[in-house]
Amino acid sequence: MRKVKIFSIFMSIILLCSTFGAGLSASAAFTPKFELHSEGVYMVNLDTDIVIVSKNADKKLCPASTTKIMTALVALENIKDFNKTVEITYDVTNDFYGDPNYTDPSNAEIEVGQTNVTYWDCLYSLMVCSACESANILAINIAGSIPAFVDMMNAKAAEIGCTNTHFANTHGLYNKDNYTSAKDLYLITRYAMDNYPGFMTICSSTSYEMPANSKHPDGYSIYTTNKLMTEGNFYYEGVRGVKTGSIYEYFEYKNGEWDTANPIKGSMALVSTCTNKGSDGRGYNYLIVTLGAPYYDENGDRSNYSFKDHIALYDWAYSEFVYTNVVKANEQVTQAEVYQGKGVDKVGVCASEDYYTLLEKSLNKTTVSKEIKLYDDAVPVQAPQNKGFTVGELELKLNDETLATIPLVTESNIEIDVTEFYTEKIKQVIADPLFSWIVALSAIEIVLLIVTHYMKAAYRKKVAQMNHRRKLNMSSQTKKGGRRY
Repeated sequence: MRKVKIFSIFMSIILLCSTFGAGLSASAAFTPKFELHSEGVYMVNLDTDIVIVSKNADKKLCPASTTKIMTALVALENIKDFNKTVEITYDVTNDFYGDPNYTDPSNAEIEVGQTNVTYWDCLYSLMVCSACESANILAINIAGSIPAFVDMMNAKAAEIGCTNTHFANTHGLYNKDNYTSAKDLYLITRYAMDNYPGFMTICSSTSYEMPANSKHPDGYSIYTTNKLMTEGNFYYEGVRGVKTGSIYEYFEYKNGEWDTANPIKGSMALVSTCTNKGSDGRGYNYLIVTLGAPYYDENGDRSNYSFKDHIALYDWAYSEFVYTNVVKANEQVTQAEVYQGKGVDKVGVCASEDYYTLLEKSLNKTTVSKEIKLYDDAVPVQAPQNKGFTVGELELKLNDETLATIPLVTESNIEIDVTEFYTEKIKQVIADPLFSWIVALSAIEIVLLIVTHYMKAAYRKKVAQMNHRRKLNMSSQTKKGGRRY
């Protein structure tokens, strides 16, 4: 019994010290090998959100009529009945007088006082033939005034996350305070595409039938300004939308008057999307924004550089980029040390998921660098542990830009070595200063138990001897005196 009690005390010490111990315890940008005439370029693969080209993406540039993308977006968010007719007052056209940069705007020949024009007509004419009066009609009918609508445009740009954008009008005619960047215009366009399916239906139309007016008693057709969608030298199969923009020249305001004697050469802008098959047979979707392409070429003729840049970029993307598996799920990339594992001191570490990205065919997956980071609080791996335990992360980089960060996990179960576990636990307990105090106290308790035991034994022995002597005395007296009655 004494052995059992002493063992129980020792195990209590271990458990007590163990208890105390526990208490203390998505972008890559590539460089095309051809000249891009546009000053700002932003090209994104819509399937993966990978940035393919980024050139001066945050530079503030003139958007020209690509401004109408935001006009359409704000209109789509605020129109309740698209079949409702709009009011067309002189406030619509007053905007085009006084400022020489606002004269002779592109238009859909909508007339002041016309009463059969709907919101649909305004949206289609805005995006198909780039009608500037349609932009103002929408603004006045939705917000009550052009300035109030422009405020809504700027508020929406801020909400979307644009940091290099400010709108000064609804139509994009030149104004030094009307600017955006290629990346911001991508954000605006992508927002419209993702939130309003009708947006792409409108801006991908190559023509639209407008209602009759005094100039066109039988109605009339308007046609897209996007040459990538129409037959001719710049047609590109698979292109849909979005919006063109061009300013052939503009004037500066100096010393209190317009300097019309010294026009400044303007620029071209273009936003388009394309769906086509790549060289690997897969279908790919791209969106391109270009700003600041020179309006004139070296011969002084209209350059069409924005269309040429888009064609060159699409040709390059569809012929060169392929979807490449860079990392496979369960593919071992390194090993991690194991602590107290049964029969193992290391475990394989693998990627938790597949990772694919777009790469040029001239590159291969080894072009993507892999940086392995194991977490200090997870390695060495404490047994026991199940397969799939996260021990770190794999950072994939291309041209020093992070493509993705993938969790790294163990590829197999790890059993614990019980003997090693308890041996280590005992060592920890012994090394704990508290152990010495508890052992001392326990030793004292054990000594006290032993002393108490012997004292009780001695006492019992003494009592027994006294009782024995008493019995002897009584027996002796009986023999001498006999019985007493």
